[in-house]
Amino acid sequence: MRAVVITLLVGLVRSTAYASPVPDFAGDVFPFASTEKTLSNGLKIVVVPTDFPGIVALHINVQVGSRNETEPGKTGFAHLFEHMMFRGTKANPEAKYQAAMAAAGARQNAYTEDDYTDYFATFSKDDLDRVLALEADRFMNLAFDENQIRTEARAVLGEYNKNSADPWNKLEEKLRDSAFSSHPYKHTTMGLIADIEDMPNQYAFAREFYGKWYRPERTTVIVVGDVQASAVSAMVEKY
Repeated sequence: MRAVVITLLVGLVRSTAYASPVPDFAGDVFPFASTEKTLSNGLKIVVVPTDFPGIVALHINVQVGSRNETEPGKTGFAHLFEHMMFRGTKANPEAKYQAAMAAAGARQNAYTEDDYTDYFATFSKDDLDRVLALEADRFMNLAFDENQIRTEARAVLGEYNKNSADPWNKLEEKLRDSAFSSHPYKHTTMGLIADIEDMPNQYAFAREFYGKWYRPERTTVIVVGDVQASAVSAMVEKY
């Protein structure tokens, strides 16, 4: 392990030594114009029109990640809710939601980082209104009970065990633990194994976590593609 860490550090030093100077950019680095709007409830809308015909990418970014897991014994919940958000609602249970997204030809997924959780999908622009309706329902009306938390927590434990077979993931755990003494970056987005094993017993905290972080003022809806900002804003505000 020590040899691996030394090799990584040497590689970083070499990369820095031979890196080209950073050029001075004239004007904006981002090549597309964007429009931003904040609604009265705090929800942010970002629209980036492009010349990609007929295609739309939707990202729903929630400002909650592993760094927000500051309670002792309660790591891994941002990642747990990345899973739970696909469990469906009363109006659109999991199977119905997935069928509707499949009918739109959507390629979708989600991921958890230290600072945020991102839910994304790419699909035809003709389905944007329908997909926004589905996502609005999902983010406002997620339905889950204690049994579902237990089931998904076990799935998270299985994912942790699978990832632990990768030496790189074990190295990341050790590096974080060594680099930080008290900052929540000390644990990975998966969480600590002891907390994950206890997660099936934490239904009450799961409810608290969801209610605290999955709120409009912590959420940004980003739409990129063959769209007009005014039309997108009207759709988002409708739901």
